[in-house]
Amino acid sequence: MIEGIHARTIATSQIRTRVLTCGPDDATPVLFLHGNLSSATWWESTMISLPAEYRAIAADQRGFGDADPGAKIDATRGLGDLAEDAIALLDQLGVERAHLVGNSLGGVVAWRLIAEHPYRWITVTQVDPASPFGFGSSKDAEGTPCWDDYAGSGAGPINPEL
Repeated sequence: MIEGIHARTIATSQIRTRVLTCGPDDATPVLFLHGNLSSATWWESTMISLPAEYRAIAADQRGFGDADPGAKIDATRGLGDLAEDAIALLDQLGVERAHLVGNSLGGVVAWRLIAEHPYRWITVTQVDPASPFGFGSSKDAEGTPCWDDYAGSGAGPINPEL
């Protein structure tokens, strides 16, 4: 762990997980959401580089890192569990509004957070997110597939509820 990053386990109404923080508790919060096959550790270099007026917060998302392995994702809800985990963490920490930064899978969770909790975000930065309709190969506001055979669309054609 990089010097200046603090780790602790936090239990919210949704999940028990490892949370990394950096910066003064009374500074403007920035919530970082990591991508697939990663953990909050992915953000350490970015967190430590923030100016002193920001408080960085990054949790291991459900299914990754040191998040409770018993907390499963209900795939029929899309990324609803991960979005609710993020809101529950902010609530537990007493954070009303924050900057939101999501990478890859974290960027997809950000789509859900923007839609369901728009008032919670000062700004939103998405780094290489997938389409709000799923993992790639869709276009326009209706999520029309780019190719007739749904190539590159991940699980889209497998589970219509997803």
